[in-house]
Amino acid sequence: MTPLFIYFIKVNLALALLYISYRLLFRNDTFFGLRRITLLGMLLIAFLYQLPDISSWLSTRPTISEVVSYYSTILPKEMTTEAITNPDKIAYEVNMDWGKAGMTGLIIVYLMGVLLLTIRSIAEITNLFITYRQSRKSRINGVKVCLIPETEEPYSFFRWIFIPAKKQSKLMLAEILQHETAHARQIHSFDVLVGEFVSIICWINPFAWFFKKEIGLNLEYLADQEVMYAGYNKKEYQYHLIGMEHSNTAIANLYNNFSVLPLKKRITMLNKKRTNGVGKVKYLALVPMAAAMLLFNNIDVMARIVNNQTTEKPKAAAVVTTPEIVPTVIEEAPLPPDDDKVYTVCDVMPEFPGGQDKLLQYLASSIKYPAEAIEKKEEGRVTLSYIVEKDGSISNVEVIRSVSPSLDAEAIRIVKAMPKWTPAKSKGEIVRVKYTVPVTFRMK
Repeated sequence: MTPLFIYFIKVNLALALLYISYRLLFRNDTFFGLRRITLLGMLLIAFLYQLPDISSWLSTRPTISEVVSYYSTILPKEMTTEAITNPDKIAYEVNMDWGKAGMTGLIIVYLMGVLLLTIRSIAEITNLFITYRQSRKSRINGVKVCLIPETEEPYSFFRWIFIPAKKQSKLMLAEILQHETAHARQIHSFDVLVGEFVSIICWINPFAWFFKKEIGLNLEYLADQEVMYAGYNKKEYQYHLIGMEHSNTAIANLYNNFSVLPLKKRITMLNKKRTNGVGKVKYLALVPMAAAMLLFNNIDVMARIVNNQTTEKPKAAAVVTTPEIVPTVIEEAPLPPDDDKVYTVCDVMPEFPGGQDKLLQYLASSIKYPAEAIEKKEEGRVTLSYIVEKDGSISNVEVIRSVSPSLDAEAIRIVKAMPKWTPAKSKGEIVRVKYTVPVTFRMK
């Protein structure tokens, strides 16, 4: 998978996680201003939490290193030697071709959706500009407004307030102006555009649309609250909301609408008892949530670096075994002194002389299936760990996962006999790095 595709998947997973958290923690209180910041903050976190790189610090943490080590072993890998030498190679390649074709089709569908939604949004913004230019301007109660046909409903877009040119009671007109002025003064249209952008980019994700809906609804709560703060009667205001003529097409998309549905939720929130101020403390939960997402992303990136650098390239095997070599970097615990720290991910990773191809050739020509294992028909994966020292030598070879004494001994023998590697470097300094090596023994 390409980095862009992985980034996109993580953004959508983050949107789902954050929206669920929003529903559980914040949706039912009356801190509308905090909720506005929280909704925008969650969208920001979803798109940006993958950018900070703390892998250098994490690489020296033994607990994190163990997690990286394990996680890298369960990540899906590219085609391995075992897959190439498998009798089902042709079927495997056919499935790969179908998979690529399917992925290409999904990308085309996704891009078409983005294009159509973008065209729709541009058309709506264009229509707003045309309406603004063509509408007659007036001042009502000192507020500059654009008069629109009587059949339409009042709405606003940034500083533009659109009022239908029909007779309304002074009280109702004043409430409408107060409501729309609140939208304009607090620049609610910015939030609406952010929600629109996210729903376009992530249109295949229902949680992106849920976020857009919550943003719009919370903005209405804020504007309704401003009307109450201005001293208008709550009961009469609710009657005016209910009495508005609502059309099925009146629900705001890129503008704030006085009569946006659902009215039931707005009226319920108007009558809801104000949440105790102590409840604001729960909004701090967003900080550890963002930190956890940052930590997980860096662990995932570190594991993928290890995985990508050690994935086998297809090679024909001339021996009775098909060793699958997928080295994975881990950290030793407890940490040795500073000069002898064992790292997980470095700026320059250690390399077998000649590169990965030479390593595979070395293994294919050196590994010998033990006679005892052949007699007992023993197969399986032996997992070893070893340290690539600063001089490139191999040390501390250990069996992490055993299959049988004979296969364990053969795996240890071949690893110990490796020539010196090109050592790793971190910030220009030569460092020690510890690997795990799963070696699969399988009889033909």
